[in-house]
Amino acid sequence: MNWKTGVRTGARLFFLVLLGASAARAESGLWQDPEWTRLLHYKKGKSDAKPGGFFLTPEGNADPRAEFEAMKRALKDETPDPSPPGGDPSGPEPLRCRFPARTRWLADHLGLDAGTLLAPCRRFAYWSGLMRAEGVALVFASAYLNNPSSMFGHTFLRIERAGPDRLLDNTLNFAAETGDQSGMLFAVKGLAGLYPGKYTAAPYYMKVAEYGSIEFRDLWEYRLALKPEEVRALIEHAWELGQAEFPYYFFSKNCSYQLMPALEAAAPRLSLFPGSPPVVGPVDTLLAVVNAPGVVRERIYRPSHATILRERRASMSPAERRAAKEYADGRPDGGDALTEGMTPPRRAVVLDAAQELLLYRHGFNPEVSDSVRRIERPILLRRGRLDAPSMDLPPPSWAAAPEEGHLRRRLRVGAGVRRGGPFGEIGWRPGLHALADRGPGYLPGNAIESFSWRVRYDGPAERFYVRDLRVLEILSLTAFEDWTRKPSWALGTGLDTAFETGREPWDALIYDGFLVSGLTAGDAGGGAMAAVLGGGEFAVGAPLRGGGRLGAGIRLESVFNFGALRAVVRGGLSGYFLGDRRPSHRVGTVLNYALNRDRSIRAGFEMRGPHREGSLSFIFHH
Repeated sequence: MNWKTGVRTGARLFFLVLLGASAARAESGLWQDPEWTRLLHYKKGKSDAKPGGFFLTPEGNADPRAEFEAMKRALKDETPDPSPPGGDPSGPEPLRCRFPARTRWLADHLGLDAGTLLAPCRRFAYWSGLMRAEGVALVFASAYLNNPSSMFGHTFLRIERAGPDRLLDNTLNFAAETGDQSGMLFAVKGLAGLYPGKYTAAPYYMKVAEYGSIEFRDLWEYRLALKPEEVRALIEHAWELGQAEFPYYFFSKNCSYQLMPALEAAAPRLSLFPGSPPVVGPVDTLLAVVNAPGVVRERIYRPSHATILRERRASMSPAERRAAKEYADGRPDGGDALTEGMTPPRRAVVLDAAQELLLYRHGFNPEVSDSVRRIERPILLRRGRLDAPSMDLPPPSWAAAPEEGHLRRRLRVGAGVRRGGPFGEIGWRPGLHALADRGPGYLPGNAIESFSWRVRYDGPAERFYVRDLRVLEILSLTAFEDWTRKPSWALGTGLDTAFETGREPWDALIYDGFLVSGLTAGDAGGGAMAAVLGGGEFAVGAPLRGGGRLGAGIRLESVFNFGALRAVVRGGLSGYFLGDRRPSHRVGTVLNYALNRDRSIRAGFEMRGPHREGSLSFIFHH
């Protein structure tokens, strides 16, 4: 070998050494790659997942490097998994089959063939074949005030199968496993993260039945523009998440928050929800997805059966409504008499509404009683004889998409005058919606606020004081009619200023609570509604004689919409039979003018016992 050949050989060896060293350095740093830590659901140096089946090592939720090295070893290890998730009816599989997304990612970065490594994973291949995933949608379920964990709405993912029927799709849902617990223990454990949260898959038609037919919640579907390889990665990661357990926090790391890391792990190009905010609502994560450029390709509204029933009723004449009720009450002869002379299309409207009303009363369940079937059969027979299609109902005028509503948090800054002089005021609320707030994007007549507070500065006295701090306020107004017969109700608890005692406001702070129910009249779409509610109330505090009071009262709640202007009128009269028995009366009105989605000017007047005040505030939703 001459000297030139030796030089060339030495150069090649030197280049190979450099290349190998470079590859080794690159491989050694892969455990720090954001894509790897996303697969482990790391935030702020630690995984949100608890130690256990989601990791190969005991320290995997706090040491991404140890988990990386264990996963790298698993790529070469053909030893059967000693405890595969869900058992192993198809025979032994390597340990890496628990983690198809991590296997593929690591294989791609190490120059290995992912298909060969995943070939023994028969159980995952079978499950993935059942999913037949071709697309993904984010689904928002509207608020459900009868369930504390769903009062602010709910989100989940729909995994779209091949084919046009979306009801045959599957879903990926994150929820707390609460068992049958309720009450104070339910609240404490939910706030402290003591419930386990888990991802589960279920057919979409079951979710539609649960939300649309049982809880009567409208669904908004947002089809996502994910690439085919990102859809595949989500399915692989969903298989891994089936073994994971997360602490569930009602106000932060909840059903909506945990969907974002799953999407980001499948599509690393997305950065939807960085960080871990102390309060996260379903609308927050929905806005993160909607506002991400090019992520949402289509939005679809799926009304609940209750919404469909209300819209059918609104489209009918009084005679048609009476006829539908006759059929639904099991009096087909009475319905026939009322529909005599109607055109076939209008009779079809009546019979369709009658069946909807019957199922609304008894539940949208195929296992209904024989007595219900006896009522339904004459309706179906008459409907089958009509050569008329069912009427297509347009979306309700009030059904604005949730992202069109104002933002969750609210800051208010204002000033006013009371008997005694002027005052300045600042207030804040973490969520969600008040009756006086701009309405689109929220259910008409519904309001829910938590931990709202106001602090005032009294000019003449030159001192600050707490005007109120309300832990929770809920109002549910539903226009009462003879079909659904749904009552309205309200509850609230927290600190408030008892102006009716006649004391200075900084010496009149009490803790109170109330629970009332009653009836509402007006437009079901929320154009104008007025309710009379009655129930019990209590209060404790030094400003009250005897330190407290217990009694009952009547409340008036009303709202009127005039485009950008919204007027709320309230009143109340209370009497007490224990403690401080001085009666209390109050009247107030609020005028809110929306400048845009998140900015308003608000004027208010309140009379409470001897107290009178007027105020003007600027509202900033953020």
